[in-house]
Amino acid sequence: MASIEEVRAAIAQAVDKANESAKALQQAASLAEDAQALLNSATQGSAQSDVESANAQFAQVASGVSDLQKYLENGISQAESINSRL
Repeated sequence: MASIEEVRAAIAQAVDKANESAKALQQAASLAEDAQALLNSATQGSAQSDVESANAQFAQVASGVSDLQKYLENGISQAESINSRL
């Protein structure tokens, strides 16, 4: 059986990985927003439906990332709470 210190260290590692994941998600959202801005600039004035669809997909990435970040924040908070009780 693992000692309390080992459990705390493992939980701290999990929190660190979750924080790394949050940073990667933010970078992904930023890159998707950049892609959307570039596409908007390149296709300005276009009435093609696939242009609108592509832009909507890029916007959906940002929205999805926001949801994922909330889940990560909740998980981090709960893991830290667990660690503080040990």
